Amino acid sequence: MSLRRILFVLLILVVLVVLRPSAVKSEVQRIYTQRDTIWRLLSLVVIVYLLYGLYTLWNGGYAW
Repeated sequence: MSLRRILFVLLILVVLVVLRPSAVKSEVQRIYTQRDTIWRLLSLVVIVYLLYGLYTLWNGGYAW
């Protein structure tokens, strides 16, 4: 990601927080209550990705 894109995303986030602080606060609280589910999903995705990489290596998909 380029610096320009990162700054653009940060600018959008700041504008949203400034324009609708109550909506942002309630959304952050909702996400915080679901943090266990989010961690489980992210862990599952990372594990599946690593298993796919091992499977690809096992089948000789990468030429060293």
